[in-house]
Amino acid sequence: MGVARTEETSTSTNRKDSFAMGSDGPYYKREKTFYGFDFARNETRAVSDSEDDEGNNDDAKRLRDESKSFYINGCYRESVLRYTEAIRLHRESHSISSGDAILAALYGNRAAALMMTGAYEGAADDCHRALQCTVAMPATGGLDSGPVFRSKISCRMARALLKAGNVWEADKAFDSAIGSAKEALVLGQLNGAAEKILNGCIMDATLGLSDVMRYRDALDGATKITADNANNKGMSVAADRRNSVQLLMFINSALMVSPGSMELHERRVNALASLKRWAELGNHCERLAAEIVKTDGIFTDDLAPLNPFPDIKAATSLKPDFFERNPDNAADPVALRILSPKAVCDAVMRLPNGILPLYLRSLRLEERYTEAAKAGASIEMHVNNSKHRGTRGIVPLAWLSNERDKLRRTMSWKERGDTLFRNGDYERAATKYAAC
Repeated sequence: MGVARTEETSTSTNRKDSFAMGSDGPYYKREKTFYGFDFARNETRAVSDSEDDEGNNDDAKRLRDESKSFYINGCYRESVLRYTEAIRLHRESHSISSGDAILAALYGNRAAALMMTGAYEGAADDCHRALQCTVAMPATGGLDSGPVFRSKISCRMARALLKAGNVWEADKAFDSAIGSAKEALVLGQLNGAAEKILNGCIMDATLGLSDVMRYRDALDGATKITADNANNKGMSVAADRRNSVQLLMFINSALMVSPGSMELHERRVNALASLKRWAELGNHCERLAAEIVKTDGIFTDDLAPLNPFPDIKAATSLKPDFFERNPDNAADPVALRILSPKAVCDAVMRLPNGILPLYLRSLRLEERYTEAAKAGASIEMHVNNSKHRGTRGIVPLAWLSNERDKLRRTMSWKERGDTLFRNGDYERAATKYAAC
């Protein structure tokens, strides 16, 4: 790998004499100045700036090829990491401009890989960077530059924004993609392949706008049901339940469009809790955590500011494909799979604060007492650590303490209920079970 350039090593006057005197590195010829003092003139023998840049260019090209190969083979995390390294090397060896087609392509391709890991906000950000690199590009260009590239990246950014739940910005981005593609088609001077890509962008963006409408319809329906529930709360148990089921259907529809919206996930969890579907609630939380684990370790270098969990170590027990393996296995259906206690500890570190209390409650009510105890202890240890304090926002510890007390009481009452049941005292056993 080439030697990285820095500001301190870009000119000879900033180098120190003792820095490179050996035969394996650059050396400096001593020369007298007019005033009798000497200075070191860099006569680099082994490594020069131009060779440095060439080395970085070669490494960046190799990493770009590796990234494409990883992406094609479905190894999206590895693809993101290679693209990140390629971007770093390219930026080190080139002055960044608004007409850098290579850097634009690297950002655009990394955005595609980020999309596949579920890092939708990062993908949208990369698309924005790619478009900034094309500002000074000519009105015409090949498939990897000019209006064809801009239309393709605009459409990708819109899709990333939509999946992240940023529907209003996605709407504008889809419109922009259609507009730029149509404008390029009107200008002409395009080959058949370019016209095909532009027409594909228009079709994809049009479908995207229909997804935006589907999301808005679902959200409007959910808002109306929520308002009806608030106005008619307690009037009829059957009506409340029917409304809750309809609300859940609307939220599910919106989540199909925007699977990266944490707000929608929180609303779904609350809807499941109102229906007392605790097993399904726990399964949803654990599948969400498994999806989030796919992004472990990808937020490095220029992606670091986008890391939603900067102080969380990589998961050791929760595997990202736990719920994806053998989906058609009737003996082990995905909807009934549960995480191990250690995997649950990885999961709670990645769940939004608004979901955590209901998830721990589901563990307790589904009699997963070990998981509930370990999960609560992990959260408490994390938020009490001064090094991590504030990184997850405000996590009130009162509910953690209450949940721990409820867990103890539930385990005690459950044990007493089991004893009464075995002794044939079914009525008192039912009372203990009800208290749980």
